[in-house]
Amino acid sequence: MTHAILIVEDDPPTQMLLETLVQRSGYESVTAPNGEVAIELLGERDFDVVILDLMMPNVGGAEVIDFLAQHDDPVPVILCTAAGPHRTSEFDERVVRAVVRKPFDIEALMNTVRKLTGKGLA
Repeated sequence: MTHAILIVEDDPPTQMLLETLVQRSGYESVTAPNGEVAIELLGERDFDVVILDLMMPNVGGAEVIDFLAQHDDPVPVILCTAAGPHRTSEFDERVVRAVVRKPFDIEALMNTVRKLTGKGLA
């Protein structure tokens, strides 16, 4: 079974890096350049994990988290952001399962993805 990861990132080089990492680890990746597209995609299909940038123009990561928090069993989110702890500590813990600070450690990020999808764990 292929796990689908939604990558929500407005910076094209970072989006491409995340997409490459996810695909190399055997996951299906779908990308969204902003929160508005992410919310549309989340309404259309299921994802196992969302890697979410917090600070994006127009519809940001906070709105995506609010959208997911309305569901009984929300998709787990890995917040991938340069924002400090004061900007990330107030989110619904049922939704935001991990915070990875930019510039991120690739191995730590992928270990978090594997943990949340249950892939690669004995």
